[in-house]
Amino acid sequence: MKSSLSFIFGLLVGLFCACLAFAFLGQRSDDKGKNIVVAHGLPTDHPVHKGITEFARKLEELSGGTMKATVYPNELLGKETVCLEKTQQGEIDITKVSCAPVGNFVPVFKLFSLPYLFRDRDHYWEVLDGEIGGDLLNALSQQEDGSSSRLIGLNYFDAGSRSFYANTALTGADSLSGLKIRVMEDPVAEATVKALGGSAVTMPFGELFGMLQQGGVDGAENNAPSYFSSSHYESCKNYLLDEHSRIPDVFVAGEKFWEGLDSTQRQWVREAAAHSSQFQRKVWEEESLKALEELKNKGVTVRKADIASFQELTKGVVSEFATGERLDYVNRIKEVE
Repeated sequence: MKSSLSFIFGLLVGLFCACLAFAFLGQRSDDKGKNIVVAHGLPTDHPVHKGITEFARKLEELSGGTMKATVYPNELLGKETVCLEKTQQGEIDITKVSCAPVGNFVPVFKLFSLPYLFRDRDHYWEVLDGEIGGDLLNALSQQEDGSSSRLIGLNYFDAGSRSFYANTALTGADSLSGLKIRVMEDPVAEATVKALGGSAVTMPFGELFGMLQQGGVDGAENNAPSYFSSSHYESCKNYLLDEHSRIPDVFVAGEKFWEGLDSTQRQWVREAAAHSSQFQRKVWEEESLKALEELKNKGVTVRKADIASFQELTKGVVSEFATGERLDYVNRIKEVE
C-alpha cells in the first residue's frame, strides 16, 4: 500500500513538473507563429523594462499578431549573466545585458568601461546609432578566438552616465582622495577610482545599501535613476555629476532562436528593436531629470563637475586599457563629430 501511494505521489509530481515545462515551452512557439521568451533582471518600473515592453508591443503590431514576446523581468529567469548564458544555449530567445559583463564573452566590449570615451550624450548616441555602433553589434557575434559567441546584437538601450556619490562633500576630482568607493567588478572601473585617489571596493549591488549605512564604504557611482531608486541617498547626500562613463545596455538574441526565423521575421524583430531603442532613450531622459529633482528634494547636494580635471587624472587608465582592437575603436570614436 505504501509503495502504491509513493508511486501515485511520484506520478502526480511528475505530471505537475511536466505541466510547468509545457507551460514554459508553450511561450516559445505554436502553430500560428512565434512566441518569444525575453528575460532581464530589472524591475518593471525601470526605463529599460519599458523599452522592452514597447519592443513586444511593436513586434506584435508589425507581425500582425503572429509573433508575440513574453517578458520576464526581475531576474525571474536568472541573473543577468545567467540569462546571457541561457540565451547562448537557446533556453531564452532574447535578453538585455549591460555591455560591461558582455566584455567577459566578447573582450572588445570592455571598451565601454573606459573613462570619458564619449564627450556627451549626443556624441554617445551619434556613435551608437552610426557605423561604429553597428560594427560593435556585429562583433558581438564572435569571440576573441574567432568562434561564434552564439549571440546576435539587436540594439542599444540607454543606461545613462555614471557619476560619484558619497557621504562627504564632493566638489572636484580631488574629493575622492582617501574614500572607499564601491564599483562594479571591472578592472577599468577600479583603476579609474585609484587614479582619482580613492580605494575601489567591489561587491554585489544588492549589498551596497547596508554597507553604506554601516560605513563599510564611503560612496559609489551610478546613474541618477539607480542612485535614487536604490535609496542610497539616505546615506550619501552628495552627488557629483562627473559622468565618467556611459555603459549602454545591449539587447541580444540567441543564435539558435535567430536561425529559426525566416527573413521577414528577422526584419520584424530588428525593426521592433530599433523602434524600442528610440522610445526607451526618451523615457530614460525623462526619468533621469525626474530622479535628479527627487534627489534634491531629499536633501542631496548635486554639483556639476569640472570634467577636464577628471579627464586629466584618468588619462593613464585609457592608455593602459585602450589597446589593440579597443584602441582602434577609441580612435574612431574620437573622430565622430
